[in-house]
Amino acid sequence: MDGSSKGNPRVAGIGGVLRDTNEQILCLFYVEVRVADSILAAVLTIHRACALISSQMYLLDHNINILSDSKIAVSWTNDGGFDHLNLVNVLYDIKQFLSFMSLVSIKHTARSCNSLADVLAKAGSGLL
Repeated sequence: MDGSSKGNPRVAGIGGVLRDTNEQILCLFYVEVRVADSILAAVLTIHRACALISSQMYLLDHNINILSDSKIAVSWTNDGGFDHLNLVNVLYDIKQFLSFMSLVSIKHTARSCNSLADVLAKAGSGLL
């Protein structure tokens, strides 16, 4: 997954790809979100991924890795220590989701590994 902003802060987009263990695409998503900076967009993308996972009952008993190229967003969702007041409720939701979904983890990935999610996020922000 990825977030994209037309500046900081500006209209942002989020996008992501759900793949199975064979790298087959199961789901794509992208959407425009409110005015946001790049970190807020990344956290909102993680939040959207959590919502999508929880809405699909067949995923609830699978190991799932949510991958983001934002080290800060991954750190805030896993460890706390955030300084963005607009994110209090969103991060609380993510932490609640993770507490119930022990098979889901949020991990950092290299930017070069999420090119499709980047394109989707840009589409969500209107950059494409």
